[in-house]
Amino acid sequence: MDKNLHAVIFRRVSKYFLALFFTFLFSFSFAQVKFLAAANDRTIGKNDYLQVQFTVENAANVEAITPPSFKNFTVVSGPNHQSSMSNINGSIKQSLSVGFVLQPLATGNFTIGSATAKADGKEYRSNPLSIQVTNSKSSNRGTGGNSLLSPFGNITLDFPSEPVSHQFDDYIIQKGENVAEKIRRNLFIKIEASKKSCYVGEPIIATYKLYTRLKSESNVVKAPSFNGFSVSELEMPDNFTLRTEKYNGREYNVYTLRRVQLYPLQAGKLNLEPVEVKNTITFLKAEYAGKRKGDIFYDMLRDFAEENAPGNATEQQVITVTCDTLNIVVKPLPDANKPASFKGAVGNFKIVAGLEKNNITTDDAGSLKVIISGAGNIQLVNAPNVLWPQGIEGFESKSSENLDKFSVPMKGDKVFIYPFTVSNPGDYTIPAINFSYFDVATQSYKILNTQPLSIHVVKGTGNSQKVAINTNTKVENKNYDSLYTYRFYIIGGAVFFSLLMILFLRNKRKKKDALIESIVQTNTPENKAEEINEFIIPSNPLADAEEKLSEGDTGDFYKVLDVSLHKYLSEKLEVAADELTKKKINERMDKCNVGVGTTLLVNSLLEDIELNLYAPVSSETQMQQVYEKASEVVSLLDKQIC
Repeated sequence: MDKNLHAVIFRRVSKYFLALFFTFLFSFSFAQVKFLAAANDRTIGKNDYLQVQFTVENAANVEAITPPSFKNFTVVSGPNHQSSMSNINGSIKQSLSVGFVLQPLATGNFTIGSATAKADGKEYRSNPLSIQVTNSKSSNRGTGGNSLLSPFGNITLDFPSEPVSHQFDDYIIQKGENVAEKIRRNLFIKIEASKKSCYVGEPIIATYKLYTRLKSESNVVKAPSFNGFSVSELEMPDNFTLRTEKYNGREYNVYTLRRVQLYPLQAGKLNLEPVEVKNTITFLKAEYAGKRKGDIFYDMLRDFAEENAPGNATEQQVITVTCDTLNIVVKPLPDANKPASFKGAVGNFKIVAGLEKNNITTDDAGSLKVIISGAGNIQLVNAPNVLWPQGIEGFESKSSENLDKFSVPMKGDKVFIYPFTVSNPGDYTIPAINFSYFDVATQSYKILNTQPLSIHVVKGTGNSQKVAINTNTKVENKNYDSLYTYRFYIIGGAVFFSLLMILFLRNKRKKKDALIESIVQTNTPENKAEEINEFIIPSNPLADAEEKLSEGDTGDFYKVLDVSLHKYLSEKLEVAADELTKKKINERMDKCNVGVGTTLLVNSLLEDIELNLYAPVSSETQMQQVYEKASEVVSLLDKQIC
């Protein structure tokens, strides 16, 4: 018996050690710095442009990115800098990119060497790129002669099958004619803005359009920067299908180069910078056109459109066109009646708040969830302040978002989860949470308040979960950079700590043997039968949740699933419902020798349900996935706990 107990204790401790080690290892592996090189195509024509981008991901501080020498290529544009950050279910990903537009000098197979980047005090090298340049005139022009790789792409602006105008002299060049003036009249760029005056945080739509009456190949060689704005790309209309518009009484083919939703971040006069487009324009020589008469002239124009005209009948001109800068006057938000809680939200919003549990022990980690939803600059909305009452210690919030970035203004919701602990038992009230925003429609500030939340705390056993809260606070963690830098020290410390725990538990083994022996002796078949009679589990403990799922009841599904799962765990693990905390669940599963993989799956399921309890309604696909995970948990626990 002594050897068996020794083996049980050692196995349990080893399982704790492995779980702790892989938890630390996983928590840092997701954020490894990556330095990648990418190209928009690996096979291009000799007249094509190549877009190359070097991207550093997950670095806290990028000091420099040094590109390779672009041998066998000419740099048409660059370096063009771009940065991005995304927040998905509380996981933040950020990147910094440097891009170049290149044109090949010859045909053949070439290699663009590795770039170097210095980030977080270390040096990284990107992957090399193999590029094949062929003799074909264009290998990435797309179908139908109309393609765009925004913001650095080729546009083939062909002569339409049905001309927008019968003034064919636009396509014909006369001897001695001022070609630059002819192009200026027939090909230009315009910036359109939905408004030229707005408040800070109020969205505007900026659209860059290319107007042309000529046959040309055009390439965006310099994209605009939007300094002072938060930028969100919008879907392009009709997949770049040719449209016609009248401008100053003349019809033009119109191509949308870029369409963005902009949110001003500061007051003053902000500029929408121009875009630059390089154009290769093909004209028909007047002397060739003069040889064709009557209806045959239309055939000649059709041949011109299909590129069947003889080589000596055409002439090409290369010119770069741009547009004027467009000024946007951004008005500051009024100071009058500005609430103290105002943090820059502009639009129309709602707020709700709730607790994961209203009854906890001093051992538990409580969870407060706040949801802000609506339309406006919601991507910039920050976590509202929580005035924790004395006796409750609050921690930094975790956030997730679900946004429709193609709507104007942007709409969706942001979820903030605030972990907290309570040291002393008693009744506490979390005051109403205050949130304010500026309503552009009424040009006034609006103040919203949640309901106060009551929580009852009873004394626990003394095994607090405060450390777990600190470990899980991943979003907006001010100590994240240092943790990331010294991740190997932390892992080493965890391993060392785990080894000390093993030694400590081995020394305690003899003292526990007597207690374990008494438990084994009292766990007779008769006593076990009595315990089983007290805990009767239905054949399908998730039947109520399955019914809500089949009915498509997205409103109550997670509530019913939460109740059903906790009831099942309470009965399966033989723990009273009011004592069923995450810590207690993990302790009982360990005592029942539940596998580490199953334990992790149970905790993941509990987090999924917690995240969705107060969040807006999710899709039926998401509910189906959560239900399948719950069914798998029940099946695994039924097999491992008899």
